[in-house]
Amino acid sequence: MNNCKNKMKLKWHNRDAEFERLVLAGDIGGTNTNLAFVGEKNGKFSIVVEAIFPSAEIDGLKEPIQELLSAARSERADLVTDKGCICAAGPVINNHCKLTNVVWDIDGNQLSKELGMDIYVINDFLGISYGIPILDVNNPEQVLTFTHTDGSRPEPSKGMKAVVGPGTGLGVGFLIPLGDSYIPSPSEGGHLTFAPFDEDSQAFRDYMANKLKKVPDVEMLVSGTGIQNLYDWWKDTKGLPKSEQWAEIENAKRTERPRLISRLSDSDPVAAEMLRLFVKMLARYASDISTLLLPFGGLYLAGGVAQKESRWLIGDNLFMKYFEMTCNENTGALLMQMPVYLIKDYSISLYGAANACLIIHAAV
Repeated sequence: MNNCKNKMKLKWHNRDAEFERLVLAGDIGGTNTNLAFVGEKNGKFSIVVEAIFPSAEIDGLKEPIQELLSAARSERADLVTDKGCICAAGPVINNHCKLTNVVWDIDGNQLSKELGMDIYVINDFLGISYGIPILDVNNPEQVLTFTHTDGSRPEPSKGMKAVVGPGTGLGVGFLIPLGDSYIPSPSEGGHLTFAPFDEDSQAFRDYMANKLKKVPDVEMLVSGTGIQNLYDWWKDTKGLPKSEQWAEIENAKRTERPRLISRLSDSDPVAAEMLRLFVKMLARYASDISTLLLPFGGLYLAGGVAQKESRWLIGDNLFMKYFEMTCNENTGALLMQMPVYLIKDYSISLYGAANACLIIHAAV
């Protein structure tokens, strides 16, 4: 227990927050485990206090949750709840998740017994989908609104919403309108077959097909892993400049290369072209998803890669130029009517977990 406590970083977001309902929310990824008390009042959610643990340095959630409960209640005794929801990066079956990028797993039923509260476990991208309806698209701290190439910013209608999230992998989800609310649905859309659209995207796709000896899915090209693969393709087929920065990237762990390429892209034309190609591929894929789902309620871009590379998405309006490309005038007219957003709030998964918790708890 003490060992776990030493790894906890406690952050008070809103120490004096008022709430009508309180839930425990969690967002578990390969790098960080984020746990929080999230309050809800009049349909508005706010994080009261958050605890962050390095995922690789803990071996489960029981002790981290207990540490958060103890630390938080020592300052606010009213931080008490009987329910929680954990968003986890991995497949979820029967309230159990085998995490993709760490060696431990999450058993919601076991945690419920050990902690004396109802713990629900859902996929991390489903958690993001639950968070979308409670975002304020007019709040620039939460959401960046893209401008179409004709200068328009369409208002969202009460229609389908879609979310595309390039992080380490590529997540896709959609939300179906039902009365005054939405029903979030997960998908495996990141594993659709990649569709090349120009010489470079065709060459990159063929390189990956030869390397994998299989048909590459979109995730292999359009994600953090995709940027790692993009580096390999560029190095093997085009060559890279000789410099200390590129040598550092070559000697870095594969998982560190996207961050280093991003840092270099502001001053190096090759790194810049890599990220421009990434944005083009993301835009074309997002356009395909939008053509399929017709998300007039909004297309949302989520995921750490999209957030960190936002300057390349909005620079020269590159994302929207490739998003709108189509040979069909009728399809093009539909794409021009779709609101497109970038989620900037990194706490979206915690808000989504809290919202999911209240919805699921009310249904059982």
